Amino acid sequence: MNKKILVIEDESYINDILTTALKSEGYLVRSAFNGAEARELLNTFNPNLTLLDVNLPDESGFDLCKFINSTYSIPIIMLTARNDVFDKVLGLELGADDYITKPFHIKEVLTRIKIALRRIDKYATNSKSTFIPLNSIIKINYESRLVYKKDTEVILKPKEYELLEFLSQNKNRVFSRDEILNNVWEFSYDGDPRTIDIHIRRLRSKLDIDGLKSIIETVFGIGYVMR
Repeated sequence: MNKKILVIEDESYINDILTTALKSEGYLVRSAFNGAEARELLNTFNPNLTLLDVNLPDESGFDLCKFINSTYSIPIIMLTARNDVFDKVLGLELGADDYITKPFHIKEVLTRIKIALRRIDKYATNSKSTFIPLNSIIKINYESRLVYKKDTEVILKPKEYELLEFLSQNKNRVFSRDEILNNVWEFSYDGDPRTIDIHIRRLRSKLDIDGLKSIIETVFGIGYVMR
């Protein structure tokens, strides 16, 4: 089944470029030019991924990003007109998986979309396969990509899961931020290494319990490790 992508971009010519390119790749595409249209299509079109512009005429792209992240479990790739670190960090903090700075090359957009959707395709439905404990409270199933905190399933976004899986399969090895970017993001990534810090923080907020040692350890001056 063809994957469905929602393009949320108020500039008509950019929206048209993205929509045309995505359709030529075989995706099912719908366009929204403001937040209101986007919210309606999120409900009726049920996309597998969304491209979201930071600047929309009726609401902030950041507010819409926060809404999508809290309501749907789909990758969000944000489009920002400026190479502004604050914009990128804020978008990631609010739940975006990736960001692309305008002006962009359409091949880069297509590549990043393929990578994000490939992660979705890795999801399996065999919940009977073995769970592996990561510590006394967290367990993971690599086949079904399910993560449980005690007896409650933890809903992770695709990039969050990939990061957890990578660290858990390389326990006791310390990775720098650049090494994590190269291994988890899979694509020649020119983004800010603080992207890793934000995703680690999001994982900790979902997995850690107050009073207990974090599942992911910070090695100051180097990076991160799972013991």
